[in-house]
Amino acid sequence: MNVNTLSATPMAFYQPSRARIWDYAVMAGGEWRTRFGGQTLVQLREEFPDMTLISSDIALVCENEQFRSPWVEITESRYIDQLEVLPPVDWCRSTAGESFKSMEMYGGDVTTIFARRAGRFFECRDLHTLTHAAIVESLTTTFFAGDSMNTGH
Repeated sequence: MNVNTLSATPMAFYQPSRARIWDYAVMAGGEWRTRFGGQTLVQLREEFPDMTLISSDIALVCENEQFRSPWVEITESRYIDQLEVLPPVDWCRSTAGESFKSMEMYGGDVTTIFARRAGRFFECRDLHTLTHAAIVESLTTTFFAGDSMNTGH
């Protein structure tokens, strides 16, 4: 192992007009290039003028944003249907309510999240990494801001 090798920030070619990661970048010949085809940013911009080169972390945040959607109230029937159609992921219950996530990603790191609280049912699309406590907090802020229910978290 060469101890003098610098570890660079992972980079990605991101196209804002389509809100998508075009490809992850690799350093080759002193320039960032696409993994497939070895194109540089200058070459990509000939076909895609808005192409950018940004950190992979920022690119993923930008890409995920297009798939997210706010909480909406749904019927109990929709909630039960989604609970039974595929095995739920991260199914949690607490005194503040119940939540689970779809095992299918909607896009990027975003999945559909379902929640039940106080006899009402909700869904949104958000990051699959959200904890039950974060889901309950988001739901509380959106629909139950005036309540003083102790979430137990």
